[in-house]
Amino acid sequence: MKTKVEVYPATEKAEGGYWVVVCISVGSYYKHMEKSRVHCLDKQTMAEAVWNALNNKVCPECGHVFSTHGWDGIDAHWRANHEDVISYENAWKLISKNKYVEVMLASAE
Repeated sequence: MKTKVEVYPATEKAEGGYWVVVCISVGSYYKHMEKSRVHCLDKQTMAEAVWNALNNKVCPECGHVFSTHGWDGIDAHWRANHEDVISYENAWKLISKNKYVEVMLASAE
């Protein structure tokens, strides 16, 4: 799954800072995963959030960034947040083969 990260000023927040948003490639464009955006008050925190998003596994449904232990926790995350989209068992078959986005896009057509 191809991902990128976008950073933009958090102008609506009184304390300012930055928003870090994971974007997932869905065919010809990148989908912004706004629900999982991270607010960072300073450049150091922003850099860490960008690093984590680019170097760790990302939920293909919502953009949640997992810890440094690969897909650890995806089963609980999926069951709590996305079971209504597709069962964890079926989703994992696709995610583990890096086919989730491709198959879900094809099924939406």
